[in-house]
Amino acid sequence: MKVKRIVTVIVGLAQGAIGIVALFLVGLLYLNLLDFQTMLSVSTELLPLSLLVLSVFGFFSVVSGLFLLREH
Repeated sequence: MKVKRIVTVIVGLAQGAIGIVALFLVGLLYLNLLDFQTMLSVSTELLPLSLLVLSVFGFFSVVSGLFLLREH
């Protein structure tokens, strides 16, 4: 059972980190810091959809990672 606990903590931390990176990317795209939108070639028509998808993915990833860590 100790191995299961260790794997759960590692997966929870990784999932939370991926979610935080996705939310950070949303912030960079929204604020257009360092001309990030043109660097990633995101068109202005698809920007709201990209922000929505990344926000939802990031939020659920962070919440799922926290639930995995809380289960431990």
